[in-house]
Amino acid sequence: MRPDLRAYLLDDGGHRVFGPGPVELLERVGELGSLRAAAIEMGMAYTKATRIVRDAERAFGFPLTERTVGGSGGGGSSLTPAARDLIVRYRAFERSSEQALVSAYATCFSGFEGVARLGCVVMAAGAGERFGGAPGEKLTAPLAGVPVLERTLRALPDDLLDVVVVSAHPAVAELCSRLGVRCVEPDGPLKGQTMSAGLAALGGRAGCLFVTGDQPLLTQGSVRRLVEALAREPRSIVRLAWRGRPGAPVLWPHDLLGALAHIEGDAGGTALLAGHAELSSRVRLVEAADEWELADVDTAEDLERLEAALLGREETA
Repeated sequence: MRPDLRAYLLDDGGHRVFGPGPVELLERVGELGSLRAAAIEMGMAYTKATRIVRDAERAFGFPLTERTVGGSGGGGSSLTPAARDLIVRYRAFERSSEQALVSAYATCFSGFEGVARLGCVVMAAGAGERFGGAPGEKLTAPLAGVPVLERTLRALPDDLLDVVVVSAHPAVAELCSRLGVRCVEPDGPLKGQTMSAGLAALGGRAGCLFVTGDQPLLTQGSVRRLVEALAREPRSIVRLAWRGRPGAPVLWPHDLLGALAHIEGDAGGTALLAGHAELSSRVRLVEAADEWELADVDTAEDLERLEAALLGREETA
């Protein structure tokens, strides 16, 4: 299954005046030097070819062909400079439209009928120095009896996302192995290196969700709403928020994944948004079910607060 597209230009009345047929006809006129020869090669009546060119000329307000005189063929037709410019513009428009269609199809139909699921990079490479203990220990620390990272992974629906955890910590790799989740090692501990390693492991995707591994109260419901928001607007940057304040995770569309893969340093993906009004205008917020979904674990005290919040959530469920 694949998408298909026919790009047409319409006049103010909604009638087609230019599209795949007319542009091919003009291109053949340019190659053959004759409107009649172009029509014959396309299996088209000369009268129809003439009508197509004249209708387009009336719609655009300038001539597309001009008669040539003499030569071995006794004369013919050539394209005007305006016609050549029109062909270049239309083909560029057609290519851009096809690219947008493919991206939108991959996003809106991700996980459907063989279309690749969206990607998900779980950021788990940080040392967690404020938490104490061995590097990365906070990710395997128990939260109400379940490791922090495992609770985060439970929020990522496997029918929507292909997940890869990025970490160099042996305990994290061991946990992922037990859970059957792919884990890859980055070139270094910086966020840019983590993102690059995750995207490389996933390969081409229509979009990618970036989640911190220490966000254990994230819910599947919120993640599904993030994916739904991207499907509605395939070029949007979708962020989980609480009362209008954006946070993580962030779901990025296909056209920005290349830039994310080349981010350097420890700033993370939101560095792309700084000072870029066009990108900021593409941000869409999805409200979390509660403030604890956006909370992460930096310290042992954070872990205690999140455990209390989890127990309170379960009591009110």
